[in-house]
Amino acid sequence: MGTEKYISEVKTIAAAQEIVYNYLSNLSNLEQLFDPKRVEELKKQYPETPDIKLDHFRATSDECSFSIDPVGTVGVQIIEREPSKLIKLTGSQSVPFQFYCWIQIIPEDESNCKIKITLHAELSMMIKMLVNKYLKEGVDRIAEALTKVRYV
Repeated sequence: MGTEKYISEVKTIAAAQEIVYNYLSNLSNLEQLFDPKRVEELKKQYPETPDIKLDHFRATSDECSFSIDPVGTVGVQIIEREPSKLIKLTGSQSVPFQFYCWIQIIPEDESNCKIKITLHAELSMMIKMLVNKYLKEGVDRIAEALTKVRYV
């Protein structure tokens, strides 16, 4: 097992740092991203994305879980918050590998901020060979998707 690090491109979000932080630091706000219509829109935008079926999204402010076919139920929980700047998450329940994810939010001006996602994943060599490309693309796509969220 080794720790692999995946870093997204830095993306700009058209919303103030505090607003973005308040939204993302409450995992129950992410439910809109799991709406079947929203998932279909994203699949149309990114047709090369593997067809992954996400289902049964449940969330509190600190934890969320969902089913991924064929993996099963996985969960994510917030383990640390640094107000307006940083959210640290990790896997819970039956994630296929241990990971830590940092969402950094940096102010650009009063109405815009930048976001960067860093993923640290504990992967065996075999799992790394299977998912390495998808994890790198995944952090970039998540960062890009976060630029399209309505932060209200």
